[in-house]
Amino acid sequence: MNRIFIGVLLLCLQACSEPAKETNTQEPVVVQLFKTKQVDVASEYEFPATVSAVKSVDLKFQVSGRLTFENLVEGSSVVKGEILARIDPAPFERRVSEAKIRFEDAVRNLARIEEVFKKNVASQSTFDDAKSQYAITELALANAKQDLSYTIIKAPFDAIVGTRHIENNSYITAGDTIANLQDRSKLYFTFDVPERVMTANAGNRNIKATAYIIGQEQNIFDIYYVEHKTSPNPITQTYGVTFALDGKISNLFYPGSRASVKIENMSEQYSAILIPIKSLMGDKNKGFKVWKFNPKTHDVQPISVEIASLKGKFAVVSSGVNVGDKIVSAAVNQMSKGLKVKEYKAEY
Repeated sequence: MNRIFIGVLLLCLQACSEPAKETNTQEPVVVQLFKTKQVDVASEYEFPATVSAVKSVDLKFQVSGRLTFENLVEGSSVVKGEILARIDPAPFERRVSEAKIRFEDAVRNLARIEEVFKKNVASQSTFDDAKSQYAITELALANAKQDLSYTIIKAPFDAIVGTRHIENNSYITAGDTIANLQDRSKLYFTFDVPERVMTANAGNRNIKATAYIIGQEQNIFDIYYVEHKTSPNPITQTYGVTFALDGKISNLFYPGSRASVKIENMSEQYSAILIPIKSLMGDKNKGFKVWKFNPKTHDVQPISVEIASLKGKFAVVSSGVNVGDKIVSAAVNQMSKGLKVKEYKAEY
């Protein structure tokens, strides 16, 4: 009996001394997955561009004089017909008065001589001289009035004051630039297109054009074709092309800004697999990878992918994933090889 008891006791002690089998109680990590699909995309080109105003005008006085008024605050808006600058009109007003007196005297003199000429008292030459004097004084009066009108500069169109070159009470010489006005009702995006691209797309208007300002990549604007040069630059063999953007939105940036223009050729479309850019790991030099979800083992594995181009927030994949694959599309830096995951399902 004692032997049986001791045997049972030894078996119990042996069982208690064996380590318990570990169980994996770790919960799968909830992740956002993106299911790849094939879509039609257009071939595209991207060009560096420069922004310019649709029209830029230098303001100049056509007469000389002392500046008595200027309304040229750099960066301010002006409306068509608004007085922007004025030089002292007094000398020009005196010239108008003098020319007017001479003209009125010539009018009276012509009337007197014409009357006596009809009576055959005045000669033909005297009458001709009176008519010439009348015409000369009339022209002098018109010129004096015109010079007086030149003492005021008005805005030729709605514009923004660019650069001011003068200060009030300074002496202005005729022909000197006093300021620059910019018409920003449109902004032009000008860029150079290589000859081979220009030739391949000659006459094609089935395009979509967008642009963004360097430093404002989050704001993408639709732009439209305006014109292009038909003769290439003899050195670079490129053609200058201009697209435009209208509306109030054009006041968000300035002429001279650097931009990037993207032209999509809607006539040339091809099928491709798109994945979110935020799903990518790595860089162009080291290569790119994504975390691919395995529906059988419910884990993720790193997969190398080749990126052909970028399309906004998506990347065009040329190899590495297939249509229907699911990849991690958020918090990719928190993934690890073989990590058990569970797909996030939004609740509505």
